[in-house]
Amino acid sequence: MIEIEVPATSANIGPGFDCLGIALSLSNTVRVEKASETRLKGCPPQWAGPDNLFLRSFRQACALLQTSVPEIEVEFITRIPPARGLGSSASLAVAGAAAALLLYAQPKAGTELDILKEQKNQHLLLKAATAVEGHPDNAAPAIYGGFTAAAIAKEDISIIRADAPAEWRFAACIPDFDLETSVARKALPDVYSRADVVHAISHAVLTALAIRNADISSLGRVCEDRIHEPYRRPLVPDFEDVENACQANGAAAVWLSGSGPTILAVFESSVPAKSLASDIAAHAKRRWQVVPLHADNMGLRAQISP
Repeated sequence: MIEIEVPATSANIGPGFDCLGIALSLSNTVRVEKASETRLKGCPPQWAGPDNLFLRSFRQACALLQTSVPEIEVEFITRIPPARGLGSSASLAVAGAAAALLLYAQPKAGTELDILKEQKNQHLLLKAATAVEGHPDNAAPAIYGGFTAAAIAKEDISIIRADAPAEWRFAACIPDFDLETSVARKALPDVYSRADVVHAISHAVLTALAIRNADISSLGRVCEDRIHEPYRRPLVPDFEDVENACQANGAAAVWLSGSGPTILAVFESSVPAKSLASDIAAHAKRRWQVVPLHADNMGLRAQISP
């Protein structure tokens, strides 16, 4: 039995559209073992067919490994809410690829983490998950942990990783409604002005450096977006109310997590969860849950039962 744990992620981080991401202390667990026929447990019926994201990534990784696709039994233990902008889809894609790699390599109990941390294997997982997901901004931090910048370049994927500041704390403000990525992408324009492109490049670079340098003050000044947030805000009721509440409670920066609708706020050392939740409830029309989190610098991990 293989038990795989994949962290939640927050992609984009303001201006880092489709390239910046950070791993967070919330995770999905998937248990996998070979079986006489493929079965999925703990999965809603509408997602339990062969097009299941885990299975698609599993098959993609098997193709990259040039091995046959075995029959497996899979159990999903889901903690990352789906369609909320916290990388739930990427977690399944990464888990599927990791399951293929571990079943192929057949490591002994206690040695699997070494396999998952080998550079060539991490790159294989990233390629498989990205082929299914379409872009690497969520898959990269889910695999490598911490803070990542990733891009598809010359038909390959380039990634740079750094530990995220361990002392920073995050508040995931999660609403009682979902927002499919496909819907959020349709809201974006096909063409941007030169001014918006220059703004995006400069602010994404400064955001990355601020996180890498653990400079939360600078992050608060530069974590501003013109590429996706202005167009997705209308899809997220209460956005301004939640943003204002986060800022009033001391958040250094606030951004739409992934394609939304979760709003993520970063604090220097602690999250005033009760006060923040109270302020949101006093002004918002929908129900919002405030979940305190910290960065996950470990990333993908697994255990194998003897």
